[in-house]
Amino acid sequence: MKTKLISLALIGGMIFSANAKEVAIKMHVFQQNSNQIEITGQVIGQDDGMPIAGATIYAKSSTKIATITDETGKFRLNVPENEKQIVISYMGYGTLEFNLNQKTNLVISLKPAENVLDQVLVTALGVKKSTKAVAYAVTELKGTEFTKAKETNIANALVGKIAGVNVSSTATGPNGSSRVVIRGNGSLNGNNQPMYVVNDLPIDNTQLNLPGIGNGPGSTRINVDRGDGTSVINPDDIKTITVLKGGTAAALYGANAANGVILIQTKRGAAQKGIGVDYNTSFTFETPSIFPDWQYEYGSGSNGKKPINQSEAIAAGRWSWGAKMDGSDVVQFDGVARPYSPQKNNIKNFYETGTTFINSIALSGGNEKAAGRLSFSNTDNQSVVPNSDFNRKSVNIAGNVNMTDWLKFDVVAQYNNEKSNNRVTVSDAEANPNWGTYMIANTVDIRNLAPGYDENGVEEAWNPVAVATNPYFVVNKIKNKDTKNRFIGMLNVKLNFTPELFLQGRIGQDYTDYDFFGYIPKTTLNNPVGYAQGQKAKLSNLNTEAILNYTKKNIYGNFSLNALAGVNSRTTLRDETRFEGSNFVLDDFYALSNLSTLTYTYPYGKTKTNSVYGAVDLDYKNVVFLNFTGRQDWFSTLSKDNNTVFYPSVGTSIILSDIVKMPEFVSFAKLRTSWAQVGGATPDPYALNQSYSMIQGGHNGQQLQGPTSSRVPNSTLSPLTSTTFEVGTDLGFFNNRLNLDFAWYNRATTNDIVETTISNASGANTALLNLGKMRNKGVEFLLSGKIINSENFSWDASFNGSYNENTVEALTDQLSSITMATSVNGYVTITSDVGRPYSIIKGYRPRKDANGNTVYNVSGGSATIAQGPLEELGQGVHPWGAGISNEFKYKNISFSFLIDGKFGGSLYSGTDLYGTRMGLTKLTLEGRESGLPIKGVDTNGNPVDMVIAPENLRTYYDGLRNISSTFVYDASFIKLRQIILGYQLPIEKIKGLSKLQGASISFVARNLFILYKKTPNVDPESVFSAGNAQGVEQFGVPKTRSFGLSLNVKF
Repeated sequence: MKTKLISLALIGGMIFSANAKEVAIKMHVFQQNSNQIEITGQVIGQDDGMPIAGATIYAKSSTKIATITDETGKFRLNVPENEKQIVISYMGYGTLEFNLNQKTNLVISLKPAENVLDQVLVTALGVKKSTKAVAYAVTELKGTEFTKAKETNIANALVGKIAGVNVSSTATGPNGSSRVVIRGNGSLNGNNQPMYVVNDLPIDNTQLNLPGIGNGPGSTRINVDRGDGTSVINPDDIKTITVLKGGTAAALYGANAANGVILIQTKRGAAQKGIGVDYNTSFTFETPSIFPDWQYEYGSGSNGKKPINQSEAIAAGRWSWGAKMDGSDVVQFDGVARPYSPQKNNIKNFYETGTTFINSIALSGGNEKAAGRLSFSNTDNQSVVPNSDFNRKSVNIAGNVNMTDWLKFDVVAQYNNEKSNNRVTVSDAEANPNWGTYMIANTVDIRNLAPGYDENGVEEAWNPVAVATNPYFVVNKIKNKDTKNRFIGMLNVKLNFTPELFLQGRIGQDYTDYDFFGYIPKTTLNNPVGYAQGQKAKLSNLNTEAILNYTKKNIYGNFSLNALAGVNSRTTLRDETRFEGSNFVLDDFYALSNLSTLTYTYPYGKTKTNSVYGAVDLDYKNVVFLNFTGRQDWFSTLSKDNNTVFYPSVGTSIILSDIVKMPEFVSFAKLRTSWAQVGGATPDPYALNQSYSMIQGGHNGQQLQGPTSSRVPNSTLSPLTSTTFEVGTDLGFFNNRLNLDFAWYNRATTNDIVETTISNASGANTALLNLGKMRNKGVEFLLSGKIINSENFSWDASFNGSYNENTVEALTDQLSSITMATSVNGYVTITSDVGRPYSIIKGYRPRKDANGNTVYNVSGGSATIAQGPLEELGQGVHPWGAGISNEFKYKNISFSFLIDGKFGGSLYSGTDLYGTRMGLTKLTLEGRESGLPIKGVDTNGNPVDMVIAPENLRTYYDGLRNISSTFVYDASFIKLRQIILGYQLPIEKIKGLSKLQGASISFVARNLFILYKKTPNVDPESVFSAGNAQGVEQFGVPKTRSFGLSLNVKF
């Protein structure tokens, strides 16, 4: 793959920054003349040696005798000869008074501020602000949160840690996509996931293929999740992850920020002696965490009888409607007689113990002029599904060069190579190894299906329906593979005009080259001619930006100012070739040239957004803060007459504890409020105008084009508008031992794009209109405390919770409901209805007559429950969420755990539905001995009072597929999500290790136990789609628990 970073030397740089660790000040004091002495020194970070720009140094006797450190952390200050002390201060640290009469060449440490309001947070555009000045909800997590118990997709590691952030890992395997939603879904059809910004560069989070939920027209035959953009991040490279929740927090990002922003800062090099080496390795085992609680009383067969020959055994291969198990020899699908006994370990016997082995090494070093960090990482995963694996290699380089006191360069570059083999098909039965593994008759050992094919390579039949592929044939003969090469690079340049004024410019590119190919061989029973599918994609995101920043303390009396103005240009490109074909001509040769039928499509889209923006931050005495931002975006995808939108925000925070005398137990109190408008769901490229595509095959040998879409163009389309109002508070108690962060928000979405039907006389079928409205209202809180903090023992705890009330307020005049997805065979649909929450599950309950009697369809000696009208059965998105974390430390030993839960959502279980149809669930035990009595009326209103004989039970229970309410469950759960037991080696006491800077080893475990759930036989988090339609589970990759060891060594 050829990639390149388009380089442009824009003058600019980095906004003053700090990190919450000890700072060392190396100083040399000498006498300049008889009246003054000159003090020179440097401020650096003791942990990483990085120079700290912007620290304030002033004479104790007069604040007018002051200076700040330059870009290299150096300063020079003349003070009176009799000056005894200077004061050093910086955001996020305690203020220190330094005695000048001490020895020269001293190193003085500044400890991080204990008061939450004195800490520093990364905000939009990488600007770092004191917590006092932040008028909106922001949560920051340190990189250490992700380096021990690692996830292959970093987004999954956020589960349960941040209030208001709903994270769902999909049941598609460790290389699948993740779904992250902040403060509820804000768009009916558009993207609802946040914007990701890595080292100030917005990155692409395209989901290359979302698995379909149903099996209707347009569904794919190789229904696999091909991953998303967040998997590119190596956990060991992360310095911080900051979540900007509210509109005001993200407003400076404009049309991409409606769903919040997740900022990721990676580690950098540092000035130090020699080269620092940081080595991390972790090895974990994964096993399925949930095993279905099937019935093991009645075995394979039909009508209450055992199979008596091979053909009957195949006919009953997926049916457990036979006789009572007695251990006698019974013929099975392959003609071999085996004991008619329960096979309780089919899940364990088919799935393997998965492994994840992650190694990374980082080299760092530098001096006062330049510093850098180079890291290498390798992730190797073997799935629990046989023959499914992936490998990811990454290289990350970060460097900064201080050319002069006024010019600085900063560069970050990352390259990833990811290869996946045999991503797992989910949902329906074809090519899905999970379907047969779960549905095989309960007296058949699944290992007898191996290898899944005969001596000619033809799939071995195990059941009467060819679409239900032999699981071993799937893992051994049906193949797919993909390769993803990705480059992310950013160049920053900074020019300091004065200590208060600087200009910064940056240019960056995120480029992905993706190649996927998969096939079903012609030896498959359901597809004896064969099938192939492929995708080649090039994704590019080019971002250029220039920012002018001015900061002045006490610019007018007690007022201080920070202002910035910037310009931005962002260009995105998606250039794809997709193909599918059938009928392999030659055996065992799987290439496009061997297909007799082949169809191509060429999805393409290029967009450009140009922007100007500005921000003004005012503060009065560091007590009252007022923030204004504004951004104007111009869109290439909109009409020239309607292509620009303005996004404003305003916020304020007041430090009440500095204004009003508080009770002694109150350490601090802050009140904040904000309002903002941002955009989202920008129309797709070319959606405003009629476009044309090549018609496959043409006409009489001539190429032809036809309309790409049956929608009528709408030149007035615009992005949706998301308006958020937020009120919050930060409180500290008992000398900051207990802290509370609370927020209430009201987020209204207007002008969402909705597709509506129109008259066929227009020549089209549908139109896109800006008519959708949706609202999210909710509360969030984080309660954290240092319960015990002694010399040898500490106990830190936190509890976060959130509630989000979502309501669809309007669609179109013709629509009160839109269908988002339909499950296999249409048993349930996922819809959004006016007046109801987004993504509700609709299905069918039993029909009742006017007297409340159940209505039955009676036929012969059996009956099925009649289907009632389509109605709401639950909502697919949880409104409630919570997480509890605790960390204990005793000397060199640490122990932490995380418990999280979600509440109020529902789940339709396709696995449980089919388990009931096949006679596997315990629900089907009723009536097996003496029949099932039923009472009610038939469809004509005649009384029904009968007993369904055991041999006719399958018809009754199979009919429950039409009564989907039977399989919609409360999906609330509580999980023990994570445990880490660590030991910091006392290297100074161990011979041979004294030269190490540090070494630690940890036992780690993820997704250990479900402490509470109400979904039988499946994990309540087994949804396999990261798309908008949520609430459907059906034969995804089993959710796993993992456990292993993690080692970190620093040289």
